[in-house]
Amino acid sequence: MHDHSLRDQIVAEVHARPFQKLHAPLALSHKAILYDGATEHEVNRAVRQLAADWQLPAPEQDEGFFFTRNARHALRFEPHSEFYSLTLYALETLAIPHWGETERAALPGAYLCGVEVVCQPVVETEAALEALLTEHFGDHQVSGSSVMGAAGRVYTDFRERPDSRMSRVLVLQHPKMIEYRCGRLLQRVCEIETYRHMALLGLPLSAEVMPEVTRLDQSLAETVASIAEARQEPAELVHQLMQQAARVEDLSARSANRLAASEAYFALLYSRIEELREERLEGIQTIEQFMDRRLDPARRTCRTTGERVERLSKRIARSTDLIRSQVDLSIEGQNKNLLEGLNKRARRQIRMQAKLESFTVIVVTYYAFDLIDRTLRNLLGDTELERQLSLGLSLLVPLLAVGLFWYLRRLLKGYDDE
Repeated sequence: MHDHSLRDQIVAEVHARPFQKLHAPLALSHKAILYDGATEHEVNRAVRQLAADWQLPAPEQDEGFFFTRNARHALRFEPHSEFYSLTLYALETLAIPHWGETERAALPGAYLCGVEVVCQPVVETEAALEALLTEHFGDHQVSGSSVMGAAGRVYTDFRERPDSRMSRVLVLQHPKMIEYRCGRLLQRVCEIETYRHMALLGLPLSAEVMPEVTRLDQSLAETVASIAEARQEPAELVHQLMQQAARVEDLSARSANRLAASEAYFALLYSRIEELREERLEGIQTIEQFMDRRLDPARRTCRTTGERVERLSKRIARSTDLIRSQVDLSIEGQNKNLLEGLNKRARRQIRMQAKLESFTVIVVTYYAFDLIDRTLRNLLGDTELERQLSLGLSLLVPLLAVGLFWYLRRLLKGYDDE
C-alpha cells in the first residue's frame, strides 16, 4: 500500500485557510481584486513582495494562501478562482491602515470592492453608541444587529466612501468574545462584502442579455405560428430555427458561466449572513433584512435570465422536433403517393396482361395445331387416314384453345389479388 498522490493536499484542505486569533482594538482594510488577465504567479510574487515591503515575516509557502503578522500589522492573502483578496490589519489601534499609491500600482488585476472594519470594545451607553455611529456613518441609514449569541455587534451603512472607495463596518466586541470568534466574525464581515459584489457581476450581463432573449422569444413565437399555419416551406422554417438556435447558444456561452457563478456567490453570501446568527436591535434593520430587500431582486433577475435562456433553448429544440415531424409527415405522404402510383401501374400491367391472354391462347393454339398436323403428315404421309385425322384435329381446335386458356388461368391464379 502507498499514499495517494493527492492525499496530503486533501488532508491539508480542511485547515488551508484558518481563522486568526484577533481582538479589539484593531482596524483592517480588505480588498477584493479580480485577476483580469493576471496570472496566479504574478499575483503571488506581487503580494509576497508587498508583505516584504511592509516588513512582515516571509510566508512559509511560496504560493497560495498565507497569513503573516508582526507586532503592529498583519496581512492575509486568499486566492480564489477568479479573484483574490487582501486584508491588511492594524493591530492595537483604531486607525484604519492606508493603501498607498505605490501599493495599489504594484498589485496586478482589477479592483472590485473593499471594506474598512473598525473593531473596538463595546461601549456602555447609548449616547456613546450614537456618537460612534455618527462618527463613522454620519446621517446615513445604518443596518446592524447583535451577532454570535450577543457576543458582539455589527453596524454598517453599505455605502462606499469617496476617499477610500470602500464601505465601512463598525464591530463592537463584548468581553466574552474569544479571539478565534472575533477572527471568524471579521472574516465573515469581509466575505459578505466581497461575495455581495461578486454576485452582482451578473446583473449588468442580465440587463444586456434580457432584451435579446425577449426578441428571440418573439421571433420563435412567429416561427412556431408559421409551422402551425404552414405559411412557409419546411426548409425555410428549419433555416430560421437554426439561426435562432445559434443565437441562443451564443447567449448561453456569454452568460451561462457568469450567471451560474452569481448564483453560487449569492448562496455563499446568504450562508455567511446566516453564520452571523443575527439578533435584531430595536429600531435598526438587520444585515439580512437589508440584503433581502436590496439584493433579492438582483438575484431573481440573474436567475430568471439564466432560466429564460435555458427555456428558450428547450423551446427551439421542441420546435425543431415539430418541424421535423411535419417534414416526416410530408415525406410519408409522398411515399404513400409513390406507392399508390406503383400499385396503379402494376394493376394496369395485370389488366393489360389479362387482355393479351386471349392473343396468347390463339398463338399457342395455332402452334400446337401446326405441330400436331406436321407430325401426322410426316408419320402417315398423304393417306386417307391422315386426312381424316387432320379433319378431326381441326374439329378439336376449339377444345384445344379452351384447354390452353384454362391452363394459363391456372398459372396466373392469385396474381390479380396481389
